[in-house]
Amino acid sequence: HTVVVEKDLDKKDYISAGSSVSAAGSSLASRLFGRKKNKSSVTDGTNDESSKVPEALKDLKETGHGSEKADDNGNSLKTSDTFGKAADGAPSGYAYQAESPDEGALVSAASLQYGFQVLSRDSSGISIRVPKPSHFQDQETVDGLKSGNLTMKRIAAQTAVADGSDAPELDQYPDPSLAPEQREETWTILAVNKFDSDRKRMSILLRSPPELGSVPVLFCKGADSAMLDPEVTASSRLLPQESSVSLANTEKGPSLQDVSALTTVSEGNLENTDEEGNIDVDQWEVTEMLSLQSQLGDFASEGLRTLVLGLRVLTEKECDEWLTQYHAASVALVDREKLLTEAALDIERKLHIAGATAIEDKLQVGVPDAIANLEKAGIKLWVLTGDKRETAVEIGYSTHVLTPKMTVTEVGDLGKHYVRTQMSMEFIRLVKKGKLPEYQKSELSGEGQKTMKKRCTNFKFSLGKLMRSFGRCISSMWASILFTFGCKERAEHRRGKVDAKLAREDKIVPDDVRRRRVRERADELIKMWLKSNESKKYRRPKKSDSETALVTEEAPLVFTRATSARMLLSDLRLSQKVSREDLNRISLAHRTVQEESIREEDAIVDEDTLSLESFAPGNKEDIQGNFDKSRRTALERVFAVDRHVQKGHLRKHVYPEKLSAHESLSKAPRASLFNPQMSDGPRALVIEGAALKHLLGDEELEEILFAVASVCDAVIACRVSPKQKAELVNLVRHNVKPTPITLAIGDGANDVGMIQEAHVGVGISGKEGTQAVNASDFAISQFRFLESLVLIHGRWDFFRLSTVVLYSFYKNAVQAGIMVIFNFGTIFSGQPFFDQWLIASLNFVCGAPIIFTGLFDRCLSKDYVREHPEVYKATRENEMITIRTLTRWCTLAIIHICTLFFFIVPPSMEGGGMTSAFSGLMRNDPESRPGDGEGGDWRSVGTVVFTSMVILLAYKVLYESRSLVHGRWPAITCSKANDNFVNRLAYTWIGVTWLSVGFYFIFIAAYQLVGRVGASTLAPFVDMANHVMGTRSINWMLIFFVPIMGMVFDVVFKVFSNMFYPTETQIHMEIEAMQKRDRKRAARAAERAGSVSERVESAENVNEEV
Repeated sequence: HTVVVEKDLDKKDYISAGSSVSAAGSSLASRLFGRKKNKSSVTDGTNDESSKVPEALKDLKETGHGSEKADDNGNSLKTSDTFGKAADGAPSGYAYQAESPDEGALVSAASLQYGFQVLSRDSSGISIRVPKPSHFQDQETVDGLKSGNLTMKRIAAQTAVADGSDAPELDQYPDPSLAPEQREETWTILAVNKFDSDRKRMSILLRSPPELGSVPVLFCKGADSAMLDPEVTASSRLLPQESSVSLANTEKGPSLQDVSALTTVSEGNLENTDEEGNIDVDQWEVTEMLSLQSQLGDFASEGLRTLVLGLRVLTEKECDEWLTQYHAASVALVDREKLLTEAALDIERKLHIAGATAIEDKLQVGVPDAIANLEKAGIKLWVLTGDKRETAVEIGYSTHVLTPKMTVTEVGDLGKHYVRTQMSMEFIRLVKKGKLPEYQKSELSGEGQKTMKKRCTNFKFSLGKLMRSFGRCISSMWASILFTFGCKERAEHRRGKVDAKLAREDKIVPDDVRRRRVRERADELIKMWLKSNESKKYRRPKKSDSETALVTEEAPLVFTRATSARMLLSDLRLSQKVSREDLNRISLAHRTVQEESIREEDAIVDEDTLSLESFAPGNKEDIQGNFDKSRRTALERVFAVDRHVQKGHLRKHVYPEKLSAHESLSKAPRASLFNPQMSDGPRALVIEGAALKHLLGDEELEEILFAVASVCDAVIACRVSPKQKAELVNLVRHNVKPTPITLAIGDGANDVGMIQEAHVGVGISGKEGTQAVNASDFAISQFRFLESLVLIHGRWDFFRLSTVVLYSFYKNAVQAGIMVIFNFGTIFSGQPFFDQWLIASLNFVCGAPIIFTGLFDRCLSKDYVREHPEVYKATRENEMITIRTLTRWCTLAIIHICTLFFFIVPPSMEGGGMTSAFSGLMRNDPESRPGDGEGGDWRSVGTVVFTSMVILLAYKVLYESRSLVHGRWPAITCSKANDNFVNRLAYTWIGVTWLSVGFYFIFIAAYQLVGRVGASTLAPFVDMANHVMGTRSINWMLIFFVPIMGMVFDVVFKVFSNMFYPTETQIHMEIEAMQKRDRKRAARAAERAGSVSERVESAENVNEEV
């Protein structure tokens, strides 16, 4: 009901139904229904039936067109026996428009492969074309279903037996679209229960056509975890539940190629019938449900997205009562969504499972490479999906989110106590390994060294607590005043806010106290688990040293549930019968515990881990004990920007004896003498949405979860609803320390909440619609473009914006600093040093160069960043905006302020500067012009200082730019169509020369003329530019040399920093420059070698001619 049939306005080239089956339908059906299609058998079958098909249909198969009739609205398509199909299975001339590609693929496959074609959907119902007879054509069957005496389960069992061994294979059927006995049906829509995050399914209530008995039928589809719930279908008790996943049998069951050997009742196994031929419905249901579970596991192991389909036939009384409830909920004005959900839950019960589907969600081109490069860049990936755990893990491996070297921790919904204990044990394991040193007992007990950072943290907490207490006292006093003057409501409201703040104050504790409580909670959960009876079957016995063996790190086995279901199904086939008592006793977990010993990897509590104090030094100070602090120089402490250089964590800072020991250890054969879960390799966490419910909502458990997740390189949350996706992103933003910058990317409507909750949202525009794109900050067409968006353009923008921000503050600081120094000489009277309009023009005059830098600057080329994604580390560590970087800029600002003021103002006020310029001594004019060269007033000197400052700021932009846009000369050319005028401009030099310095001189030349109009604020600057620039030769020397002197300090600092204390970005820039130089040399050498060889060949040819 989510697919509509619309007129195809694109005029696509349609193909016939027969060719659709052999082309698109063959591969799609094999994915959907798990059967391998033999193309040759399809062709042979079609040829065998060709003699029975009318001649018109033969022509139709060749041309793909036939007669059709449509009403004015284009919905009802009443045709004759001859009809055509479009490429997607829709009627010829029409196309299917689905809410999602999955639904469109299912409807298309149903039409192309099996002949069940959707014709239209309107207010009257859904019209379909059906190639086969219906059970509802039998009046006795209809009466039995309406009265409740006959169930869908019995009909399905009897039909399976009736069609048993004599039923031909799928490939032996003729093309269903060519069957002349097809009929059209219109099913009336009674109600629609839309999908929501809690139910994880959707359903529609239909009434069959009058000729089929007008039977009310509920059709439902959803995830297997929602459809196979005991409250939804009684058949779910026959299936292996989620609690059996981690206890699955370690013996290898039949492979995927052997699935076809597991026959069910519907495939010819008639041992479930008695002597009179009556089917044992319960025994048949056991076999079918186990077969369904096996096939779901097979689909998931191939990375397919699965759906389970179910239906329920209602009696007229049940239908009327529920429709009354539904209509009351749909018109409710209060809690409408809640009432609709309750109505849906009331009817979505006692479902008969009809089967399952699987859709291949193919990866786009470049997805694995893009994810691998993002991981190399140090970006942690969280995959939030609604797929099954097996599907999510398989896709994780195929996309390189998970790698074989990763230690994967899987958390399934095995009960509240199991989940909490498993997460607590993983948390303790990481703490003792040193991955979470802030939770180690030596840190929490106060035994660690009291560093300045700890003291500052404690002081800030105490100060914050005091300020909050003072604020509550002020609010209480104000509430008392309001109450005294009769404002009782406002007073009560304010007192309520004070009480709420006081209640929240009890939860605000210092970080070390909070961590101590989290550690104690984890220890308590493990102790409670060890005391429980349930822990005995999960518990890993403590080993002696002699029992410890070498272990290799392997990817965990994740697809065990389907294997166990196949084994159980195989046993049932051999025994041929199972009693009702045995049926109630069958449980995959119970069976596995009885027959197999539990694998060590499945034990969630490792007593070897609990018995050890630590796998790593106790605190960060001990970890830093490998480095000799005396080897760190004073300049490294004060001047260096790179964090590793600042803290003395380079190779040259390591103690010689520890460095030699490390080198000898690295040369030794690599072996692991402990559990692979304790390895130093990358880690990953796979957790189900149902397991998250046992952790979220408790602050201490949330901190345990996100402490574990923060250590993992990848996290996969499967079977999560759209609401849970948004909650996880929100929890990551507020719980993971240090606070991360989150980016969410999705392509469907179920990703909107997640995209809006993240700091940066990226939507992929595709077949899923435009909801994600409309809600996002950035839109891309394919996932692989995320690599360019983040690693290349994101990195460039970080450096560009950082430079723009630092330069903007620096520019205004230089101007303000000069005016502050000037006010020391004016007794802080407020007299401005610059003309007011010059001050206002600063951002316009100096804006163009930094704007072009912010648009075009590139520190590293695109190709180099792709080859070395690790250069993104500078962005994550905020290399450009740190305390050291800000200190450098502030120091340079002070130096430039002093240079501009003290190198210009004193010479300008000396008597030697008050001489004529072009009209006097510079032209050897003997006539004296007293006063023509005087320029010691503040406005004249201020104009000279401002001019020098503009030029110095232009120089600063050039030195801060990492790539200068020189353009190409001439800019106007007709050589190439894509090499136009705009691409050939030298933007850097245009911005500096014309739009900054040149624009400034044009501005002051025009400004001095505007004041001649009359008395105004512009009058004091009349002829100021002519006087300053045309009559004083010293001004030109100051304007030329002082900015250069100011930049000398900047150049010296940069050269010293790059040579002795470079950042990682500067090192990579030097490497890239050397690579470019080597490539140019190689190209020149190849060119010279080629020219020499040409000359030799020409000489040989001449000799031959001679």
